[in-house]
Amino acid sequence: MSIQRQRMEVAVAAILAAFSGAVILGSLQLAHGWGATGPESGYFPLRLGALLMIVSVLLLVQAVRKPVEGAFATGEQLRRTASMFVPTALLVAAMPFTGLYVAACVYLVYMARTHGGFPWWKSLLLGVGSTAVFFGVFELWFGVPLVKGPLETWLGY
Repeated sequence: MSIQRQRMEVAVAAILAAFSGAVILGSLQLAHGWGATGPESGYFPLRLGALLMIVSVLLLVQAVRKPVEGAFATGEQLRRTASMFVPTALLVAAMPFTGLYVAACVYLVYMARTHGGFPWWKSLLLGVGSTAVFFGVFELWFGVPLVKGPLETWLGY
C-alpha cells in the first residue's frame, strides 16, 4: 500500500491551514495593531499567520487542479527520512531530562558518526566543541539560560 502524492499534498495543505489558523486566532487575542512605540505583540504573528493561510490555500488549489501522479515516497525515501526524524525527536524528548547541552552533544556525535561518516574523534570533537561554544555564547556571554539537566546543575550552572 502506498500513499498517493496528491493525498499527501492535500493533507499538508490542511495541516498548514490548521496551524496558520491557530497562529491567527492566537494573535487576535493579543494587541495586533501598530502602537505608539511600534508594532504590538500580535502584529507580526497575525500577518505571518495570514501569509501561511494564503500559502496553504494555494497549495490546496494546486494539489486539486494539477494532481501529480505517483506515490508520495518510496520505502527507501521514507527510511532515510526516518533516519533523520527519529534522532531529532529523541533529542527533543531527552532535553527535559538531560538538558539541552548534553542532548545536543549526543545528537551531534551520533549524526556526525552515522550520517556524516566522520571518525569517532572528529564526531566527539564536533559534539563537545559545538556544545561548549553554544554554552559559552548563550549562558556566559548573552546570559540567556537554556534548559539544563543534572550535569549542568552538578557543575554549578
